[in-house]
This record gives sequence, structure tokens and C-alpha cells, in this order.
Amino acid sequence: MSNTPNPLSEYFRSPKLYVKLPTGGKFYTKDIVEYPESGELPIFPMTAKDELIMKNPDALLNGEAVIQLIKSCVPNVKNVRRLISNDVDVLLVAIQGATSGDDIEVSAPCPGCDEAVTGIASVEGAIETMAVLEKAYTVETEQGLKIEVKPLEYSNTIKAGIASFQSSRSLQVMSEMPDDMDKLKLFNESFVKMADMNYQLIVAAVHSVTIGKGEDANTITDRDHIKEFLDNCESSVGASIEQSVAEINKIGIQKTMMFECDKDSCKEKDKPKEFEAAISFDPVNFFTAS
Repeated sequence: MSNTPNPLSEYFRSPKLYVKLPTGGKFYTKDIVEYPESGELPIFPMTAKDELIMKNPDALLNGEAVIQLIKSCVPNVKNVRRLISNDVDVLLVAIQGATSGDDIEVSAPCPGCDEAVTGIASVEGAIETMAVLEKAYTVETEQGLKIEVKPLEYSNTIKAGIASFQSSRSLQVMSEMPDDMDKLKLFNESFVKMADMNYQLIVAAVHSVTIGKGEDANTITDRDHIKEFLDNCESSVGASIEQSVAEINKIGIQKTMMFECDKDSCKEKDKPKEFEAAISFDPVNFFTAS
């Protein structure tokens, strides 16, 4: 390696955006994120190597592509797997904006005609309307327990994504099976795996359980005790936690926008049909389609 200064260094990429995160960095130590005093992380555009990584199906599936991308484009992040998933969503959108510009083409099926309708989403507009996460959320049970629920880390999102992919593959294989009993067996196995994965996410989201109030309160944080409690509590408790996790996952970047359908089947009095639809920031589609 040459020890002389690189004359091309002045042409290296530089930050194009500076973004805040839904968590505000409140969950992170310096070994996870070096959070600047400004509260905004510098976002670099993708390199040619980054774009190639994001086109690798295996790397996208196991989360490695996203991990390498964020390491490259957001150098303040030191441990991507420990990031809260809501923050990862924002960083992916910001990286896309830093690379391709503010306007991003997105699509959604029209509820009137089922055809795909395209629209333009603004990266900066989505980030500006971003909601902020609390440090924890509380679920109260009929028995008087207070269950503290926290957002999930990206490592859990990766596991859930892999489980979902495997389930989809199993269903595809099942459709080609000639024997109904083999189909039923594979379906049951796939269902059990997905149910187990969803349960693991519920367990991972529970940070503590508090018994009693005031001076008599006893807060349990032991992971084994919490899991044993969740293994044996009423289903309504698990359902409440699952609902809380689902609501927490929605917090952050705006994931819906208005579309206009001008297809002939949807036109009424020469006016296009307007509808609101969710935008997918799934990296498998979000980057490979760009």
C-alpha cells in the first residue's frame, strides 16, 4: 500500500443528508452508535460496491447486505445488529435519498382496480414527519402487573424475515406436492415455526414485569423469569404485548402516502380515484428496484 497522499481524496464521497432517528439515540451506548451532539447522523451515498451487495439475494435475506450498507453509509453506527428496527427503516430511506435524490418512485395496488399505481415519495418529507419513540411502553394486565415493552432490535427483525421467507418457500413446495397428507404435515410444520418465531419476538420485547405499586413494587428483569412467566400466563396477556409491539413498529418514518389512479376502470366523471396506501421500505424491493 502506498504511503503517499491520494491525489483523488478530494473526490471521495461526502455526506449528503443529516438525519435524526426515531429513538433519538436513547437506547445506544458508544459501541453501538456514536451519537453526535447535534443529534443528526451524517448519511453518505452508496458506493458501487454497496449497490452490488444490495443485489445479492442471500445477503439481503440474512440481513448482511443491510448491515454492510449501513456500516458504509452511516459510519457513526458501530453495531448495526443492535440498532432498533425503527431506526434502521429511517437510515435505509435516508441512504436511498442520499444516493438517488429526494424523489423516489414507489407503487401500490389500487383498491378499485387492483392495478399497480406509481407515485413519487419525498425522502426529506418522510423524514421530517417522523414520529419519535419513547424509551419504553407499558402494558397493564387485569391482575395489576405492569409489563414494560421496548422496541425490537434489528437482529430480531432479521430472524423474523428469514422465518417468513422459509414459510413462503414451504407453501410454494406444498402446492407442488401430490399427497394431501404430506401437504398437511408441511403446513403444520411451517405454521408451528412461524408461531414460535412470533412468540420469540414477544419475549424479546418484554424488558421487565412489575408487581405491586409504590414502595412495595417489585420489578423483575431476569430473562429466565420473564420467559417462564410468558410461557404460563393467560393468552390475553400475550395478545396485549403483541398488539403493543405492532404499534411500536409503526412509529418512525411515515409509511403511507396518497396515490391517484387514472386507470380507465377507476375514472368517475373524468376524475382520478384517490387512495391512501402503505409504502414498503423493505430493502429487498426498495433498493433492487432503483
